[in-house]
Amino acid sequence: MSMTLHLRATCGRGFSYGRRSPATVGVRKFSIRTNAIQIAEHAAYVSEVAVVSCPKRLPALLKVLEAQGHSLLSPSDRAGLHPLVIPLSTFEEPAAGGRGVLGLLRWPQPNQHKAMPLPLVSMSRDGRALTLLARSVDEYLHRLLAEEDVAAGPGPISEAAGDDGAELYTAGGVEAAGFDATKFNLYLVRKVGMFPDVCEALSLGHLSRGDATSAMVASEWYMRNNHFPGWGRPYEFASELFQKIGKRGEEARDMARYSLRNPWWSLAHFDATRAVSELQGDAKQVHWQLSAEATEASTSQVTGFQYKEPRTEQEIALDSAGKLMDLVAGGEDGSSYASIAQQLAEEYQKAGLSDVANFIKAAS
Repeated sequence: MSMTLHLRATCGRGFSYGRRSPATVGVRKFSIRTNAIQIAEHAAYVSEVAVVSCPKRLPALLKVLEAQGHSLLSPSDRAGLHPLVIPLSTFEEPAAGGRGVLGLLRWPQPNQHKAMPLPLVSMSRDGRALTLLARSVDEYLHRLLAEEDVAAGPGPISEAAGDDGAELYTAGGVEAAGFDATKFNLYLVRKVGMFPDVCEALSLGHLSRGDATSAMVASEWYMRNNHFPGWGRPYEFASELFQKIGKRGEEARDMARYSLRNPWWSLAHFDATRAVSELQGDAKQVHWQLSAEATEASTSQVTGFQYKEPRTEQEIALDSAGKLMDLVAGGEDGSSYASIAQQLAEEYQKAGLSDVANFIKAAS
């Protein structure tokens, strides 16, 4: 694709900048031009390569990420990343001992994830798992603006977000809604959206105060109501919570098994969760034990009847694609996302999802 074509693609409103003093025009003009090109490149990539609707406020988010100290990445800089991730920026991640990558997750079938059709995620290069940061650009941007306001009042984030940010949040909004810094997480879940780290903090907060029942209720709320469709972490967290509470080993095991029925790359602690599930064998064997084929085989042993649920070619191909990524997330034989890319694209092509197949091929 030509850069000329990229520059014509936009997400939301165009760019406008205030007047600058003559002494800073040269340096500032170069910076603005570079940022505008980077933003346009992301907009074009989302629309033309990922073939999904570009979030209106993606340009504002990119400016905010820079204001936070992130370095913007080219959306084509996908080496070492999950095959469905569109990189936006890179940032220091001290806990992981390096730099993380923040990006958008391009679901193969976004219509099955209506609560979060293009969520924000993070991962490390050559990592196996994704961390879900927010269900949408708008919810993440809203959160950042509110956090800054509560901490010290409007500042660089608010300035970078500009008019787009003002449409989401106005200074003093947390207090005006009847909350303060001590109840900020409640403000987020009631006025902004659902965030995995916030849901977990609320549940663990109850547990730290000795209220195991409220902790479990909060964990149940985290899992239910389709807040995070297709994401395994809420169930994995429930399993971990049962272990923390104690004397709930069976519930912890069952919830671990349920979490493993979701994409393995959506889990935070795959190895520990597999151990709690008590499913034996390597990643391939564990995957088979959770499959429809295993259920059918078990049923036939009990009933004596051989019955297989009819499956379409698309369903078979999608299952194969999911298995390929699961086994990478499960650490199978040292495989990587790069090593499965060609086969993964072929499976999505078989499933009739040519846009997804082409998106995966574009990373190579």
